[in-house]
Parts: sequence; C-alpha cells; structure tokens
Amino acid sequence: MVNPDKSSDESYTAPALNTGIIVSRLHSQCTQAVELSLQGNNEAKLGESYIFANDLDSWRSVLADEPESVLLETASSEYVLALLNACQGQYRNGFKGLRLVLELCLQSTHLSANLVLRAEWLRGEKDTVWATLVDPETGPLSARTCGAFFPELSEHVGNFRKLALTLYREVSECIHGNVPFHIPLPSSLEFSAETFDLWQSKARLLRLIIHFALALRYLPTLPMTKRRPLEGPVIEQLGHIAAVRAAFEESA
Repeated sequence: MVNPDKSSDESYTAPALNTGIIVSRLHSQCTQAVELSLQGNNEAKLGESYIFANDLDSWRSVLADEPESVLLETASSEYVLALLNACQGQYRNGFKGLRLVLELCLQSTHLSANLVLRAEWLRGEKDTVWATLVDPETGPLSARTCGAFFPELSEHVGNFRKLALTLYREVSECIHGNVPFHIPLPSSLEFSAETFDLWQSKARLLRLIIHFALALRYLPTLPMTKRRPLEGPVIEQLGHIAAVRAAFEESA
C-alpha cells in the first residue's frame, strides 16, 4: 500500500496495533455496562423482559409440528442475544435484534397461512419481505387474515398492524443510520439509563404485538390441551380482549 502523502518510492508502514489490548478494553467496557445494567431495579426490568423468550419457547413447543415454527426458535435465541447486547451497552445491536425478532415472528405466521409460499421458503426460493408482512390486504395482520382465522379480533387487527409498523420504523433507525428521532444512542460503548429503559419499553411493545399475531393465527385452531400452556402469557398480554379470554374457556 502506498501512502499518498509520500513519494511513490517510499513504502507505507501501517501503525502497530495490539489487537488483544483493544479487544480487552472493549470487553472491559461491556463488563462495566453489564454491572450497571444489573444495579437497582434494572435487574427486575431485565427479568420482566426476559420472560418473552420463555413465551416464544412455549409457542414453539405448541407449534412444533409446523415447519415454520423453527422461526420462533430462532426468534427466541435472537431476542436473548438482543437483551444481552442491551445490557452490554451495545444498544444499536440490541434494537436491531428487536427488529429481527419482529420479522421472524410475523414471517412465521405469514408462512403458516400461505402453504405455497411456505414450501418455496423451505426450499430457499423466497425471502422475508417486510412490506408483505404489514400489507393491509394480505399480510398476517390484515383484515383478510383475521377474518379467516380469528374474526372476533377484527376490531383490533388494524391497531396492531399500526403498532408493528411504528415499532419497525423506529428500531430501523439503528440500521439505516437515520436521524435518531426515536432511538437516540450513546456516542460510546457505555451504560445509558435512558437508552436501557427505552430498549425495555420497545421490548414490551414487541411482546404485545407478537402475542397478538400468534393468537390471531393459531389460537382458535389449537385444541384446548395445547392452549393451556399459553394461557398465562397470552392472557397477561391480551386479557383485555374478550375474544381472547373466551378462547381459554372450556366451552370455547
């Protein structure tokens, strides 16, 4: 490599770098962020957020016979990694992880309702397209899909689709480099109480949206024996909706 500031006959020598020291310093910064992320009532906040990973595992177990449910398994793992990133002060990755979980979960419900698309996806011929997942006519949170699987939720589906659109747009600031109107990030690798709490709030919204999407698609078709393991988390998130409560009654 030639240094443009030197004559062409002088070779350029890169500055010596001790990669081990650099990585150790970054690790130390992450460790300090983790320690602060666990202080005070932060640990309780993390515990509340972590529950969503267990929720996804419950859905995955109930839907184990469905090939698209592997996406829920991946989503659970990615969610835990996003939570870890948020604890380490790697907030950009933490918010990016929430976006990925949203995509994975909505894609799983979308594939379940489109068998041809699912077969093509399993062969690696189709990709996840966000615009399709929030399409108001054919997406998993559309009135049409709701009418086919859980019409009693029709008055709610439009609102949840808007919530999904808003969440996706906000966390996408961390990927596209947009001006951070919704997700301000620290300029260095360090703990930020404001950003830490913001991640928790977006994670709560994500949990609500995904439970609604999964309930809309699967709940009426599941036998009561498979609904029971889901009752606690689903009612906790969606118990304000009468049709959801009714789905767990023995006469449903």
